[in-house]
Parts: sequence; C-alpha cells; structure tokens
Amino acid sequence: MALKLASDVKYHKLASVLDQAKELNFNEADIWLDFDNRALDLYTDNGFVAVKFDDYDELLNAIVKLGRELAFHDVIDTLNHVTDDLMFYKEHPQLEMGEEIIKNLLNEVEKARDELSKSKLKLMIKMGELPPKEIDNFINSNTEVKKAVEEATEKYRRLCWEGKTDDDIDECDEALPVVDISYYAIPEEKSIMIKVDVDKIGEVYRNVEKYDTAYDFLKAVDEYSNKVINFW
Repeated sequence: MALKLASDVKYHKLASVLDQAKELNFNEADIWLDFDNRALDLYTDNGFVAVKFDDYDELLNAIVKLGRELAFHDVIDTLNHVTDDLMFYKEHPQLEMGEEIIKNLLNEVEKARDELSKSKLKLMIKMGELPPKEIDNFINSNTEVKKAVEEATEKYRRLCWEGKTDDDIDECDEALPVVDISYYAIPEEKSIMIKVDVDKIGEVYRNVEKYDTAYDFLKAVDEYSNKVINFW
C-alpha cells in the first residue's frame, strides 16, 4: 500500500464508475492503489475490500474514470448547487442582495461550468513531496535544477533586501528560501511530473517522465509514492 487515491468517497460515486463496487455495502471509503496485487483497496465504514483487475490496463482505466468523476464532475455538481442557491435569492426579492449582483454571479458560475465541461483538463494526482532531508541531494544531483534554485535564491534575497532597512540588510545576504519538490501522477498520459517550487518565487523547474505501458507507469507510481511524504 503506497498511494491513497481518494478519501471519504461516497458509495454512489464509486459504484457509478466501478462495476465491482455495485454489490458492496458501505457508505464511504478511502481508496488506495495496490500495485502488487493489481487492485484498488477500499477501506470502507463496513470493512476492507480489495477490488482486483485482470491486468494493469484495466486498473489504470479504473483510476482514470474514478479520478475524473471525483475531480471534475464533483466540481460541476457544486457549481450547479451554487446556481440553485443564487436562483433562490433571485426569486425571493424580500431577501435583498441586489439583483445585478446575483445576475453577475450567475453569469460567472455559468461561464466556469461551461469551461470545465468543454475543457480537456488532465487529471493529476499529487503523490506527495520529497522529504526535507533529501532535497539538497536532489538539487545537487541535477545541474538544471541546481541552476534554477540558485537563480531563485538570488531573487528571494533581492525581495528580502527590499523589505529591510540599512541596519539589517546583511541578514538577506545568506537568506535561504524553502524549497519544495512535489511529485504528481498523470494517469491519462502515463507520466509522472516532478515540480520544484521556491518560497515567494513559485515554480522554477518541472520535469515529466513518460512511460510506455500501464504496468511501467503504475510501478513507477508505486515506487515514487513510497519515497515521498504527504500531508493528508
């Protein structure tokens, strides 16, 4: 067990995309990837269930379907609820908010819903971040990353100087920003993205590793997931 794909997934959401879940009896479940057994492990409020697949292509397809249902359809459902709430206020003039404000909000929600429905957004699953004790080794082992972080550090120090008086400006000369290195799985592309962010500067580097088969991709996801830490 390495990568948690989702937490507190309601039965109807899981059953809508996973046939094997339709006969199960639970209200909600945490879902983990089990690479070794070609399975999705469900830790439900009614016990543990391992949903197994015949091959890694089927397993990957299930992850994509589930992820898109949770990541995109849930957002659209939320926008629909927002529209319903705004329409309630619009149809009850005794609850004053200002008709023009409601109209503008409805337009923005409708625009967001249309953009999400028509877009070809990629599903991304954050696996976690590299432990702090390993960050320096990662930076020093990659020339491109090291250069990017050094340039970002100079920008960070310039920002520090701008906020200091002449009496304490020397503090900035040795200031070091926090560096975060995050790992993301992109199932539909069978790829893994590594992203480097520097405090107050933002993203300074990214690299995408692509894999030819579902097996190779999910194996890499499993291996990376065991190397990173997460906060959920």
